[in-house]
Amino acid sequence: MSDDPSRSTSTASPPHEVRPEAIARWERQRAMGRSTFVWRHGVVGWGIPAALLTVVYKLIQEQGLVWSMAMSDRLRNGIGVAMIVFPMCGWLLGRWLWKTGEANYARMLEEERHRHS
Repeated sequence: MSDDPSRSTSTASPPHEVRPEAIARWERQRAMGRSTFVWRHGVVGWGIPAALLTVVYKLIQEQGLVWSMAMSDRLRNGIGVAMIVFPMCGWLLGRWLWKTGEANYARMLEEERHRHS
């Protein structure tokens, strides 16, 4: 292995250019608070729409395009599970998005400080 720095095999990505609009966007979202962000982006933004799409898919799968109010127990249970599980997964997604956003925000602020010093 050579000590020549020009032949580095590091897979680290180059530092990202910090964009002031990215910092400002996260600060606006951050001002809502974690709970509002998680509900808005995770549960309402992903969980509920995913549940509704799944329910529609399952209805079409079982009944075709002509729907009746009579549903099998399997379909009824599937709808109930989808309406609980997908929003819960959305809540987890929202928490992960918040944590990732906070980490990126801290990184951008640190890069901004280094750039100006």
